[in-house]
Amino acid sequence: MREHSAIIFKEKKIGAFARAWLLVMPLALVLLGICVVLARPIRVGAESTMTHGTAEKTISEKQLKLTPPEDYEVDMSMQADAKDGAYNEYFLKDKLQTVKIKIDENNLNYMLQKAGSKPSVMTESVTIGDKTIGYTGLKTKGSYTLDHAVTENAGSDRFSFTVNFGKYIKKENYGVKQNFYGCRKISFNNFFFDKTMMKEYVSWVILSEMGLPTPQFGLTRLYINDEYYGVYFMVESLDQSILEQYWDVKKKDVGDYLLKPENTRLTYHEEMDKYLKEDGTFDFGSDLKLGKDGLYKVSGVLADQEAIWEFDDDSLQDVAEMLPTFFLWQKRINQLSKGTDFEGKKIDVNSDEYLELLNQIMDVDEVVKYFATHSFLVQNDNMFTGTKNYGLYVGFDGKCMVVPWDYDLSFGCFYPSTAEATANLSLDVMFRKEIFDRNGLTTVNEDEVYSEYPLFNVIYQNESLMKKYHEYMRECSKIAVLGGTTFTGKSYDPGLLYKLIQGVREPLIEAASEKVTDNVYYMNFINQPSGVKLGLPNLAKIIAMRSVGVLEQVDGVDATVCGYGCNLETLGNGAVGESSVSGRLTAVDERTGIFVTAMYGLKGKTEKGPLGHIHREEIFNKIRRKVGCGDSELAVYDVTNTADAEDGKYTVSVPVSMDFAKKGAEVYVYTKDGKVKKMDAAVDDNLYTITTDSFRYIAVAKKGSVAIRTWRNPVPHIVVIVLLIGVFLFFWFKPSIKSAKKKREALKKKI
Repeated sequence: MREHSAIIFKEKKIGAFARAWLLVMPLALVLLGICVVLARPIRVGAESTMTHGTAEKTISEKQLKLTPPEDYEVDMSMQADAKDGAYNEYFLKDKLQTVKIKIDENNLNYMLQKAGSKPSVMTESVTIGDKTIGYTGLKTKGSYTLDHAVTENAGSDRFSFTVNFGKYIKKENYGVKQNFYGCRKISFNNFFFDKTMMKEYVSWVILSEMGLPTPQFGLTRLYINDEYYGVYFMVESLDQSILEQYWDVKKKDVGDYLLKPENTRLTYHEEMDKYLKEDGTFDFGSDLKLGKDGLYKVSGVLADQEAIWEFDDDSLQDVAEMLPTFFLWQKRINQLSKGTDFEGKKIDVNSDEYLELLNQIMDVDEVVKYFATHSFLVQNDNMFTGTKNYGLYVGFDGKCMVVPWDYDLSFGCFYPSTAEATANLSLDVMFRKEIFDRNGLTTVNEDEVYSEYPLFNVIYQNESLMKKYHEYMRECSKIAVLGGTTFTGKSYDPGLLYKLIQGVREPLIEAASEKVTDNVYYMNFINQPSGVKLGLPNLAKIIAMRSVGVLEQVDGVDATVCGYGCNLETLGNGAVGESSVSGRLTAVDERTGIFVTAMYGLKGKTEKGPLGHIHREEIFNKIRRKVGCGDSELAVYDVTNTADAEDGKYTVSVPVSMDFAKKGAEVYVYTKDGKVKKMDAAVDDNLYTITTDSFRYIAVAKKGSVAIRTWRNPVPHIVVIVLLIGVFLFFWFKPSIKSAKKKREALKKKI
């Protein structure tokens, strides 16, 4: 009875405890949430009510300092033509630059408090490296990222910024419009979508190496009023200076229409025909007027075309005189996109006549090269999805170029988001073309994929231009990972981008580890330096995977680059994704560019896809002795894999250094049972491809440097050598033996 009562008491006690816990737990969670919110660095002033900025009160425009001192003198030693490229050296490639901005606190807080409207304020000075320039403009920049930085990141003022060196120092007042050794504007991007802090960096390397008109770029530590704002991507703003240096000309030869059109597919609207004259040119008459204030105003049908000048009045002033040239270009490129000539007559889009007309309105090779590189980089937040993130130039001659811009979402981090899908994304797909209905089904009209995007459609519908487009994508693979000789005649060793990433990795981690100021934190759930440490290996991996994926598509190889071992989520805005474990799969090593293709998982279910690791050989001397050549004439690789081929047959492709490729190379396989085999290799530029059923090490030797081709088993050779030495010694000592024998016999006779 006593025992029964004890049990009842215990159950009541447990029930009471459970009820109390149910009441306390929600309260505890609320308190925990409050603590987390309070722990975030929302502001410097403890009693401040401002979402952004360090001031406790709203700063008004009347409190700003926007006029330089009357005695300010421009440092003429820093004024230059962009074509001379004197500012290039301040965009560092192998380490981080240091940039320090000094600014009145009211100016700073006004800009931060009103960040979403991108107000311009004046700085006191900007120091880049060891050079200081005074009274520049400073403003926040961005669209989607800026909106989210303002509304969803209270307490962090780590916005992206633009410095305009000539905003307040103009020619009419100072004799020159101030610049920084020819550079007029520099942007500082905050890596909102980039945990690695290097996606844009490596993208610009490829764009630049492909010979496109790219801005100068590099990484930097940014300080504002001696407070550390963290690591930024420093890039020359989209400006005529890029083309001046690209073409090596002065500004007067470069047209004013260089903008980033948004919310337009560049489709020509027929109502614009009202401005056409009999000679086919445009005259906007009273709908484009220069007011008494010296500013252009638009009206009528022309006013509906604001997207062409970015919905920005300042941009309108810059391009107003170019608008007749621009709209004539727009009409003509739309005519060719629809398969007609400039008079509206039907034309064969694969004819020489079509190409001649296209060359009149486009730098065809440059634009083809741009789209090929863009597709290689898988930056799908672009003109096809968001009608943005590119620069369009139309010159005085009515010919266009495309200037690259904005690559923070490259390598599939906008779409398709996973490593394997990114690596194998179709060469011709630069946007998400599936249309989802309510049942989750997809439909695609292949014939209309690019019909509403005339800037690319004029290339897409021409077979010869698409062939060139695919070849340029192959060139990207060579530059990024595989090495070889490109269309320019320039040669690359394998693993270029891997080496660049490794070269800047340590200084980047060091800079990302430094404590940022109280009103700043890395936004969009990015933690540093852990983001860099986790992300960079995967960035190198996806670059290698994409390079091989592109190469296989261009060459028509029926294989899938396996995504195993590459987590795109670590790059920022990507996803983990699943990887194939069966079928004809390819694994690639990011350090060497060596890739292996085989059949996997056909006979039974496997849990892992192939993941190749290629290292420089640790028992190098053993292999060297086997094939018999010197250190500088031999490269040996240690190969490991997470999955074995079902049929035991592997196709191994080895990109060799240009030093080896010039003389020719020989490929050897060192098998698991200790044998060395010389392999027959198919050669394409610097890529040597073999087929083998077994390998543990791969050796590549310069042609003609191997003294002993194969030495499968050393024992027979040792036996032969010993016998030869024995025979030699026997005959060497035979006369002495006979002489000694005669002496002994003579001695016996005397005795």
